[in-house]
Amino acid sequence: MQTLEPTPKAAAGFVPRLLGAAGAGLDINAEDLRWQLALRIAASGSLGRSQLLSDFLLYIVDRSIRGRSGEITEQQIGVSVFGRPEDYNSNDDNIVRSYARKLRKRIDEYFATEGGGETLRLEIPRGGYTPIFSDHVAISPKIDDKGATPKAADAPEYETSKPVASEGSENASHVVSSTWQKLAGRFRVTPGMLLTLLIGFLLGAGSMFLRQSRLIVSREEAASHVLWAQLFSSNRDTFIVPSDDGLVIMQRLVERPVPLSAYVNGSYRTKLKADNLPDAAEILKLGARRYTNVVDLDFATHLGQLREVVPARMMIRYARDLRMDDLRTGNAILIGSDESNPWIELFRPQLHFCFRFDSDQDKPSGFVNLYPRSGEAAIYATKGQEERTYGIIAYVPNLSKTGHVLIVAGLNTAGTQAAAAFLLDPSSMMPTLQRARMGHGDLQPFELLVGAGNVATNASTPHIVMERIGLPQGR
Repeated sequence: MQTLEPTPKAAAGFVPRLLGAAGAGLDINAEDLRWQLALRIAASGSLGRSQLLSDFLLYIVDRSIRGRSGEITEQQIGVSVFGRPEDYNSNDDNIVRSYARKLRKRIDEYFATEGGGETLRLEIPRGGYTPIFSDHVAISPKIDDKGATPKAADAPEYETSKPVASEGSENASHVVSSTWQKLAGRFRVTPGMLLTLLIGFLLGAGSMFLRQSRLIVSREEAASHVLWAQLFSSNRDTFIVPSDDGLVIMQRLVERPVPLSAYVNGSYRTKLKADNLPDAAEILKLGARRYTNVVDLDFATHLGQLREVVPARMMIRYARDLRMDDLRTGNAILIGSDESNPWIELFRPQLHFCFRFDSDQDKPSGFVNLYPRSGEAAIYATKGQEERTYGIIAYVPNLSKTGHVLIVAGLNTAGTQAAAAFLLDPSSMMPTLQRARMGHGDLQPFELLVGAGNVATNASTPHIVMERIGLPQGR
């Protein structure tokens, strides 16, 4: 499966980190402080897990140091770093802009954490990709001869209160009484002041109660929290990937599926041209459109409102812009089906239910039950708009088994809607999540086949048809 990854080209003199030791063979002075800084950032915890981000950074710094800023363009970065063909259209493919936003965030994160002591800083201004270097002087407090930080000249001095030594309750009462008399002598307490103080106290207590009540969740919500907390984390990106409905339209017109390998490198478009199909140009235009559906967008919106979400780490990525590297280093939520989101194909070996698309109307598309048990059907399909539909919810490891991937797929938009609605309902999910929870608290892989009525492409109340805990045997 790793052969599907587009290999960055080693353009003249540029050796990406994945192709050799960092800096080896480059025609750059190894003592160049700018290059040393770029290498530290590329190998840092902020970028170190993302090969493509590191290659992106090293490429633009390499070109900047060599005085070849003319090659730091969106088109050339797409070709040299992301393996795009020379004639690719950057207006239709925003992979470079998408990764540039991510790279800027990771550079800021580096200087805010492990790179806080760097005296040289690097930034990529918005609107371009040429890096800018600047000196940074850390301001440290002055230390006097005794090794202490002096107090500000205008800082008021406060006398430390001393404990009152009392012998019994009479002395203590006397101290309290005298203190109250002194305060009463200074301030005139009126009934209005007492009422104001009482109202303020009640408002403060009420506000504290409301804040605490937000932390109180039901058993059902607590079970779902475990799932979402593993998918959204502060140390790993989470990619939400809606379906590519432009691809679906194209596949229906040519009556053939597009495999992931052809989808990643764009060769399915070249093949379509070579076949000289009628209206091939118009079909290609439809396939290039960035269409998705309302069901996927609604689901993505609900995901973004979960309290476990880490906003800086959540990214909505169109299926055509996702890279293999994202599924190795991050978490992901893939929405759709093999037909509309080919990335799901990567995880087929880990699934119990597999999507089958067939253009032959006599052989309906459906979910194939790869390992049927007694009494179970071999395929769960739907015909027409007035019958049943199905969706799956699959929780599996990412490609490197360091993170998690959640697949929410349906036979059609109604099937995806049914799966999403079931997933977002804590009471529906709780039994499965409890069974999938391991002794140390984390969740093991699980998969659900969800069924629902399909009325005019809308799903009725979803319910579980089948449940699988754990990966298929031997996986």
